[in-house]
Amino acid sequence: MTATDTSPAPVRKPDWRDNAACRHEPSELFFPTGTTGPCAVQIEQAKAVCRRCPSIDACLTFALDEGIPSGIFGGLTEDERRKVRSNNPSNRASIDAFTGTSRSKAQPMTLAESMAAYTEDVDGHRLWVGGLGVRFQNVTYTPNQVSFYLDRGVWPTGKVMRTCKTAGCVLSVHLADEEERTRCGTTGGYQKHLREKTKSCPACRQANTDADNRLRRTGTTKATV
Repeated sequence: MTATDTSPAPVRKPDWRDNAACRHEPSELFFPTGTTGPCAVQIEQAKAVCRRCPSIDACLTFALDEGIPSGIFGGLTEDERRKVRSNNPSNRASIDAFTGTSRSKAQPMTLAESMAAYTEDVDGHRLWVGGLGVRFQNVTYTPNQVSFYLDRGVWPTGKVMRTCKTAGCVLSVHLADEEERTRCGTTGGYQKHLREKTKSCPACRQANTDADNRLRRTGTTKATV
């Protein structure tokens, strides 16, 4: 009779993977087969998961230390991690969690340089392919805020939202801040009249009528961009 080993299997100690947001996502999402077209959208969707993950820094450090050659880890693609290693091969702690480059490299970048470095034009949209935001002069801005500012020359009022349906798009004409969304001649402006109990202007009434007509025709109030 052969003795059976009844000793318990080794138990892995808890680590950053236990709280990783990607545990609840399909693994294929983080391994795109390319970088353009639909793959660019997939990359942005994967990075969106990374941005809300409490383990993003530990995940990136793990991928850099282990030299993982493929996939998205810590919010960075393999090409972006390769740049991090070449820019800053020894000091992982100085990696900028927003731009994915060493802080010594990222800090001097202007807002325009950041937007040019971390965006990609795809099918009439401009996709943000960087990290969570842009660190500039000790202030962190969202990609939407930066794109809005570079286009209008003023910082936005309230939250900047997309007017298109493409995830990660930061094309300036596809963005609107709170003031633009509620100005006269928009559905937001019409709703503002209702909230403030003021007489709606002709432009707002027309915008609301157009939105109703689009809803009947297309199932959405948004204009085709």
